[in-house]
Amino acid sequence: MHAIVLRRLRHGERHPVLDVFAGLSERSRRLRFLGAKPRLLASDLDRLVDVGCCGREAVAAVEPETGRTVGIARFVRDGDVPEAEIAFEVVDERQGRGIGKRLVAELRTLALEEGILRFRAYVDRSNRPALALVRSLGDVLVERSEGSAVELVVRLA
Repeated sequence: MHAIVLRRLRHGERHPVLDVFAGLSERSRRLRFLGAKPRLLASDLDRLVDVGCCGREAVAAVEPETGRTVGIARFVRDGDVPEAEIAFEVVDERQGRGIGKRLVAELRTLALEEGILRFRAYVDRSNRPALALVRSLGDVLVERSEGSAVELVVRLA
């Protein structure tokens, strides 16, 4: 198994986002984006690399030997309130090995440093590992169904 290192994604850094998207199966893309996503549009990519400022941060998991990014977790703060929406993805071949957990833990640390006290996530109801990961972050304050997704709001522990 390859080791990984975590680092913050830099503003405008496209290759890591494209690496991870390329490593997701059609199913993983559907689970991550809550619908079909055969490719990233330029506007999608611009939004995903708009980090490093203003309540928008992302952490990348990188294989040091290859430089390949195998996972990303991000948050976007909700205006002036102490809550942020999170999302995370790990390439298919590296799922189930704790990378998502490490990414989200690092993201939580960054969020707490910025005064963010709650994470909100929209997760496909069939994505049990992602639901469990979000629930593990702290006390679940809100859990409600929205179509095929579950909205979770968690007070960070």
